Amino acid sequence: MADIPKGIERIAATVPKQYALLLLLDGFPYVELTARKHADFLTDLNAWKRKTYPSLVRSQVRYFTLAPNGEIKELTFTPVRQ
Repeated sequence: MADIPKGIERIAATVPKQYALLLLLDGFPYVELTARKHADFLTDLNAWKRKTYPSLVRSQVRYFTLAPNGEIKELTFTPVRQ
């Protein structure tokens, strides 16, 4: 797996002790959603995948999760069938 981009590490520092979905979209880091509880994060992530993810599949984007302990992991999503 590739290294975590510095922009993602910097923006993750702005979301302490929360779960977060972080995006690197066209080279720019974004905090897409946050939640304090894991169950809330999963619910929000599922809603995000239904509503927002399809609009990003053609963009150059990398997805990351942030855990409350500061751990960052890169995600991959199964492509949406249309």
